[in-house]
Amino acid sequence: MSPRIPWMLMCCGLLAACGPGPDLVGVRTATAVRDADGHVTVTAVLTCVPRDGSPGGDCDADGEQHCVMATWADGYSPSHTQVVTSGVQCVTPPRVEGATVVIRSADPVPREPSLVIQLGATPRVVIDSP
Repeated sequence: MSPRIPWMLMCCGLLAACGPGPDLVGVRTATAVRDADGHVTVTAVLTCVPRDGSPGGDCDADGEQHCVMATWADGYSPSHTQVVTSGVQCVTPPRVEGATVVIRSADPVPREPSLVIQLGATPRVVIDSP
């Protein structure tokens, strides 16, 4: 694993840029497909999450860059998992809600043992790796 990955995992647990406003940017949903070369590509859909829990959020992008990190790990528990690989992609969407981000694993992802893909922390999305 690259020496930069642990730092990125610590600092960017989900989305590196959550704007200065009162809302958080997160991943609403995600899908994953296995590429012919063994890498996995994830398509994530962004959402806006109000910090105060009120309905709806105001996440106009205002030219801000939002980065999504995906980690492939051997389990669901954040405290007891071994990260196999990761990938990160940044976008500057005109509007955050509904924007898509495509992330490709940095390395080929083994089919066995079963791995999960974790995207984000607030909200955190976990899906099975194909």
